[in-house]
Amino acid sequence: MIRFYCLLTTLIALVACQAGCGGGQAGKTGPGAGGTPTGKEGLSNLEQMLKSFDSQKKSPPAKIADVEKVEPLFPGAYIALVQGNIVYTWGKSLSASGADVVLAHEKKVPESGGYVLMQDGTVKEMSASEFGSAKKAK
Repeated sequence: MIRFYCLLTTLIALVACQAGCGGGQAGKTGPGAGGTPTGKEGLSNLEQMLKSFDSQKKSPPAKIADVEKVEPLFPGAYIALVQGNIVYTWGKSLSASGADVVLAHEKKVPESGGYVLMQDGTVKEMSASEFGSAKKAK
């Protein structure tokens, strides 16, 4: 009887994970659908990656090869950078005083607006005109 309940619990957990962990969801646009993160997801993952580099006292990535080394930990950032869906100012890190400086952005932002990663780590939405007048990391 105990084996039956263990098996039943395991099956319920698998079904719940399949439903809630991205498995089999048609039309999903996140990393679970073809592996392509949304711009916001890629930027959020990039922010996490930059925090990790900083906490390990590593220089921020200067080229895609630097990101390849940590790709398994930050696949959203890696995929978005490789596919050109987000544009990052290579070699720049997060800074608490950078709330008004754009560090990375969705490729489409200059023309039609979208999500940006500010140098303080905030991901927010900007219009194309806001982006045009915003400070950019150099």
